Amino acid sequence: MKLCPKKSRKLSLLLVFGILIFYSSCSKDKDSLSTGADTGEIILSPTTKDIILYAEVDNIQIPIYLSIPQNCSNTDYPAIVLLHGSNGMWKDNDFESGVMSRQNNEWREIFDANCIVGAYVDSYSARGVTARTGDLRIPPENFKISAQFVRPKDANAALELLRRIKFSNGNPLVRPKDIGLLGFSDGATALAATLYDAKSTPINWEWTQKSDGIEYDSSDGVLAPQSVPLNGGFSGGVFYYGGTVGYSYWGNNPCSDNAISDNIYEPYAPMLFQIPLNDELTENTLCTVELLQSKGHSVKLNLYDADHSFDHTDDTHSPLGRASTIDWFKNILKIN
Repeated sequence: MKLCPKKSRKLSLLLVFGILIFYSSCSKDKDSLSTGADTGEIILSPTTKDIILYAEVDNIQIPIYLSIPQNCSNTDYPAIVLLHGSNGMWKDNDFESGVMSRQNNEWREIFDANCIVGAYVDSYSARGVTARTGDLRIPPENFKISAQFVRPKDANAALELLRRIKFSNGNPLVRPKDIGLLGFSDGATALAATLYDAKSTPINWEWTQKSDGIEYDSSDGVLAPQSVPLNGGFSGGVFYYGGTVGYSYWGNNPCSDNAISDNIYEPYAPMLFQIPLNDELTENTLCTVELLQSKGHSVKLNLYDADHSFDHTDDTHSPLGRASTIDWFKNILKIN
């Protein structure tokens, strides 16, 4: 499949031409992209700086904005897939503008400076959502954008898409084993679910969620988490101020006395937790980190005297967090 680099920021034009190219050029088995199966190469010009591609997930076209660094000596690149928070990934929630939020654009600059490909996954727009607000924050209304069992599909689809891209000179865009995951708030919650090691699930485990005294199960739309992709998963992930309870999706609260046996969450890859002290989500997250460390997992914790969403504010801790994030990724993604 051959896609042309984006010449305009107007997403309306990208939708007209990008989707036409996607449908006319990709494998006939379009659904296979969401399962990680190979659907053919995507060819880009070596001069491409940014472009929006589409991955099909449950018959929905998910936009993935790619940023490709320039003036680097790489023949291929490490990459980071970024999962947005509850306010989505576009400036002013305007999907049609094609302009990413300030936070995403700032991370794009950081990725460019470190010769890292960025893949920014829009989990909301194609599902008719601009922001995770109101009833979309709780079960069962939030199932359509669930951080536990929907958004991880988007992340894995982006991972497989990155592995299919080549430049027209034959070089792959990314190093397939050096792809990291970065998530903020609800995107961090989705990151944790994406990195879940499904092989560790106890026999006969039933996937449920609880809210306001009501338990929801598969008959209500609760799904099992994603398995690790057949071609291998992410190298690791950085978790910024997300939730770790998931409406009891992983079992008992991580702060409970019996969490060591009754909370089943276990990641398959290393994780860095970037956590503010002044956040209602922090207590459970700290218990999760302690629980994972007690189980022998490779997790690191950085604490900041800051509030939720400190990354994309003018908080003085934002640059500290970003610097430590890139340093961590440099080790995980083998960046010199």
